[in-house]
Amino acid sequence: MAALNLNANLPVYIQWPDDAALTLIQRRRAYQPLFTTTRLHNQNQLWRGIARDIRNNHIFRPTKKQCREKWNALKSGYENLERLINRNPEGYPTRTPTLHDERFHQELSDEFWRVERKYLLFN
Repeated sequence: MAALNLNANLPVYIQWPDDAALTLIQRRRAYQPLFTTTRLHNQNQLWRGIARDIRNNHIFRPTKKQCREKWNALKSGYENLERLINRNPEGYPTRTPTLHDERFHQELSDEFWRVERKYLLFN
């Protein structure tokens, strides 16, 4: 009889070093033109490249999935902190900012990811 792994579906949380998180933001910014022209289902290759860039420059070894998840967490944290700073005029739910939310708020303040996607007919 096979052993039952009760933790199989639980998310694994990793602590990103500050330098690797900063590199993630910088690489995501550099890849922004490609993200705006690449269909969503083809963006795995972009995340793979970002993960490779981080692995090549840091001891930290994230996967493409971990990079995508951390990026989404950084954006969410930025937006949450913006709401708190602006006294949340829309009344969205907020939470206490994390250290990375505060550390990288300025780095994300240009909101470079908020450009319109360029839809391609053939890609």
